[in-house]
Amino acid sequence: MTKKFRNLQQRARGLVLTNTADKDVPAGKYYDRVFIYHGTSDKMFAMPDKKLNLDWFEYFFLTGPKDLYKLKTFSHNNENLKDKIVKIGMFRSDLLFRNRYDEKKILNKYQIRSGVKKIILYAPTWSWGGGTLKRCFEIFAEHLTEDYVLIVRPHYNDRKDIRYILQWQRKNKKESLYIFHKQYHDIMDFIYVSDLMIGDNSAVNYEFALRKRPMVFVKSEGKDIFTPPDEFNIRLCGPIFDPDKDSILDKVEEAFTNKKYLERISRLVDKSFYFNDGHAVDRACSFIVDKLSEKGIIDREATLKKYQKSFTYMDNYR
Repeated sequence: MTKKFRNLQQRARGLVLTNTADKDVPAGKYYDRVFIYHGTSDKMFAMPDKKLNLDWFEYFFLTGPKDLYKLKTFSHNNENLKDKIVKIGMFRSDLLFRNRYDEKKILNKYQIRSGVKKIILYAPTWSWGGGTLKRCFEIFAEHLTEDYVLIVRPHYNDRKDIRYILQWQRKNKKESLYIFHKQYHDIMDFIYVSDLMIGDNSAVNYEFALRKRPMVFVKSEGKDIFTPPDEFNIRLCGPIFDPDKDSILDKVEEAFTNKKYLERISRLVDKSFYFNDGHAVDRACSFIVDKLSEKGIIDREATLKKYQKSFTYMDNYR
């Protein structure tokens, strides 16, 4: 047990929520452990055998059948999994589905000048997931910025390559190229204003799919990547770009014009997520209120009355 959680069993009451898929959080007499998915992706769990021990958690907040497939496939001790599933939806999609974004405000906030150009978002993952930033950045910066605005949102773990692309931008000064690498640069802002996304194996792929807009996927490999069934396979929803032989402009044009990809994206969104209604946070809050009430820690009715303006109570998480 790590020093960080050494006294947890004596101090904690109610629920312990974590997005860390490991055994650092010990079982406790007075609390339940809840695992919150870090993001919907095709990366396996970061463990030596890629198997998550389901005994490490009493409950799992899940976005939908896509994550359930991953949990069933890459886990130990999943005999009682059904009793541990809490159907939530995707937290970060709530504001998207509730129309809380304003395109003009976002563009002003980040000082993005698009004019009549369409905006392309490039959001690669890092090396663990077969990230493509170092391999593809110059290709995209050179070939896309004449006809499009290119937003690059790298993974924060890609620090070495981030330094490289920032130096490249300072040297080449591409006006239609914008690089946002800080943690506070909200990827959902860029998802909302972009007309197309280029991705590799990042969870951002599935988040962008919620917009049901065109996508291009960079050919990449990683030992920790799995291929989901076709109904959950995001890489079937857009053309695949091979940096060694393909024109990125051709692939972008194909994504914009081939209607079959948008049809696949629409089906994938319907299949992959339990709910796409803007109430994922409400469901999580409802579950938390119910559990704390069952444990005698809070008064359920008094709590709902107090926070009724903050969230809409929904009990359809079961």
